[in-house]
Amino acid sequence: MLKKTVVGSLIILLFTSLNAYDLKTNMLQLGVELAEVQKSFIASDQKGVEDSIKRFSQHAHDLLGNKENFSAMLPENKKHKANEAVMSAQIISHNVQIILDAIENKYNQSGIVRREESQRAYTYIEHACFRCHNIVRDKY
Repeated sequence: MLKKTVVGSLIILLFTSLNAYDLKTNMLQLGVELAEVQKSFIASDQKGVEDSIKRFSQHAHDLLGNKENFSAMLPENKKHKANEAVMSAQIISHNVQIILDAIENKYNQSGIVRREESQRAYTYIEHACFRCHNIVRDKY
């Protein structure tokens, strides 16, 4: 199963490098990376969560964090919605930090509390992704 995920990710990464400005390809890559985070949570693989969330975070920031770069990938009638991507990047970054702090046990909390807080942060990341996607994609 992990081998299939890695191979799928590599194919998407190779395809993405050829189409660096293809928004749909980049979104598919982020989706695969976010799925890896979820699988690591389900498997209770702390190292897997750490590695996959860092990889996802870097790619999300690279794609969403710069208004001008993101705007350039949008159709002319949607360019004004690039602010949503930047806001999503900030929400993602904040929640990634919550997950990394929980892994590091920065606040000396029990394992259960850290796991629940980091999993809640993961759902906030998902929500930021869907919110941005829906706002940018939809007609209103």
